[in-house]
Amino acid sequence: MTMTSKKQEICVAFCAIAISFTCDAESGTESPELTAPAWFVEIPSVPSKFDWLLVNKGELLGGDIIAMYDERVEFDSDEVGVHKVKMKDIKELRTKDIMQLRFLDGSIIEGHIVIDEDSVYLMELPSVTYPRENILSITPSEKSGESLWIGEISAGLNFKSGNTESFDYYANLDLRYLITTGRFTVSYRGVYEEVRETATGSTVTTEDNHRFTAKYDYFYSHKLYFTLPSYDLIIDKFRNIQHQTSLGVAVGYEVIDIKGMDLEVYAGPSAQHTEFVNVEPGEENKVLSPALAFGLDFEYDITSDIEYFLIYDAKIVNEESGQFIQRIETGFDIELIDDFDLELITVIDNTVNPIADEDGVQPESTDIVFTVGIEYEF
Repeated sequence: MTMTSKKQEICVAFCAIAISFTCDAESGTESPELTAPAWFVEIPSVPSKFDWLLVNKGELLGGDIIAMYDERVEFDSDEVGVHKVKMKDIKELRTKDIMQLRFLDGSIIEGHIVIDEDSVYLMELPSVTYPRENILSITPSEKSGESLWIGEISAGLNFKSGNTESFDYYANLDLRYLITTGRFTVSYRGVYEEVRETATGSTVTTEDNHRFTAKYDYFYSHKLYFTLPSYDLIIDKFRNIQHQTSLGVAVGYEVIDIKGMDLEVYAGPSAQHTEFVNVEPGEENKVLSPALAFGLDFEYDITSDIEYFLIYDAKIVNEESGQFIQRIETGFDIELIDDFDLELITVIDNTVNPIADEDGVQPESTDIVFTVGIEYEF
């Protein structure tokens, strides 16, 4: 036997010993088989207590489907509150109540809905399926027995005593009527403040303005909608406005639709009628003006519990009505518990050329109000 052959035999022997030790080590450290009791939660294939929503990551949510507009399902759960889930993030959806579903071509189906990865159908007629990508909106049916009205109300109240006593409040109300053809919304914004001199007992009101808005948005496609019509009523005597009404139409478009961020813009013609509290001698107390209205609505989810919002509305009007009127409403919604949120809002009203009163005193061009309150969703 040659020296080379002996070296080869020794190498083979060492390799065999090394492999043997490795196998023994692996067998000695092999993890035990994992065991756990079965889940006690049973999910019925036909929903009875909850609507069920399965997201692409595998999470299954039980709660109430409020509606679906703008390719977002508004979902209310007792555990996680109200959240909007984009359709592209949903793998499957099943409803416990009768719902109405509208497609891009305007056709509407009604029943207990099942949506899977590719199609949608009614539990009452599972053999007839429709393409999922053609879904435009989903709302409750009157046959479900559920209210078609939902909304949010928020309020704040401050009181101060001492040499002077001050009292102020603000109230916000937003209502939506759920219909498959579009969204009908009604909103109210009100701020009131008064100061009382303790020594004299005299009371002075320092803020008193109210704004009522109603509009109907008709969805033409996933991103394009028409406002037919919109109505505004403003009462603000400190800006020399006895009342101001606007009636108009507009076209709106969703510009940004990414995770946690949404931006819609709109523009359209309107007519504005203003009655002033009083005006300078020789000036008209009532003014009718054509107007071009435009604006945007921006929302950004900073976290799952904190949302930033910005609403901007502007109107170009004639000189007798103020030339250019704009309003900014911005702030944060912070989720607290269940259906309650903390609301921090800043409202800025600006008129480029406010109309002077009978003494020739022109109101300030800009009013800024900051409010803190609690919002309740219902």
